[in-house]
Amino acid sequence: METNILKRIFFDERGHWDRFVAKHGGKLRANVRKEVEKFRRCGDPRNGFKLLVCEGCHDLRLVPYRCKGRFCTTCSCGETEEWARLLEQDVFQVNHRHVVFTIDEGLREIFLLHRAKLLKEFMDEAV
Repeated sequence: METNILKRIFFDERGHWDRFVAKHGGKLRANVRKEVEKFRRCGDPRNGFKLLVCEGCHDLRLVPYRCKGRFCTTCSCGETEEWARLLEQDVFQVNHRHVVFTIDEGLREIFLLHRAKLLKEFMDEAV
């Protein structure tokens, strides 16, 4: 049984992804289809693998290749963590403050209507 919950949802016996593509295929970008298909084949030994042998006990371990796709929950996690680690080294080596500015719920509609002028001025004032 597949351990990746997202893979189970997309590609179970009910064929959720295939039905979705059949219904909305014309609206999907080619890149989206490509990433999901990479995700579907990720970790399948039929797409290639490494065979590792322990020199001590001669135990064999078959390690399937990964897709390294952006949509894949297994592969993209490592990439995201590496990016966060690099960003932390670059950005957080200086003194800084993290401040969140919000717009009151009653004023959001006005800010969205006049986004170009008001949001820029608001952020300039915040800085």
